[in-house]
Amino acid sequence: MFVEQCQAQRSGDIIFGLQRLILDKEELTSERDQLLTERDQTVARLSELEARAAEAVKLDARLQQSEQEVVTLSRETSQLRVQFEEARAKWVEVHNDVLATFDREAASTERLNNLEATLNSKVEEVVAAEEKYVRLEERHKRAIEHNKVFNSTVREFDISLRATRSERDSISTEVGHLKEELQRRAAFLIV
Repeated sequence: MFVEQCQAQRSGDIIFGLQRLILDKEELTSERDQLLTERDQTVARLSELEARAAEAVKLDARLQQSEQEVVTLSRETSQLRVQFEEARAKWVEVHNDVLATFDREAASTERLNNLEATLNSKVEEVVAAEEKYVRLEERHKRAIEHNKVFNSTVREFDISLRATRSERDSISTEVGHLKEELQRRAAFLIV
């Protein structure tokens, strides 16, 4: 009964660990999908910003004729460059997050595989322990039967031994009487 409770506890712990890993994997997959969406949006925004930066460069070349226009376009170009750099930095961050998510997912998959291998190993150990328990139980039953037969035989020998001792004592007594009788007859014959 205790072995079964321990086995049930172990199996419950392993199943709980597997369920937790599956939930972690689902969360990681969800995070990865969200990060991929953000990356795609950032890439689209990056392309848009690159297009705007190219347009700004063209405008900068054309607007060199006027100092006022050059100042205005320079400011716009600077702002676009800042946005472009921010978008590029965001894209790098999202890309790094996606890579980290892939790494975590791979680690979780490996851990899940290790837990499944451990579970299979524990199941084999439990099966082996159950088989050993059955064999021990059979040996115990045979030992009990053997002890019953042995105890019965010992009781029979004890009874037989008591009867034999009683018989020996009575024969000893009879031999003693016969010796006395023989000594009396021998003494009677000598006289």
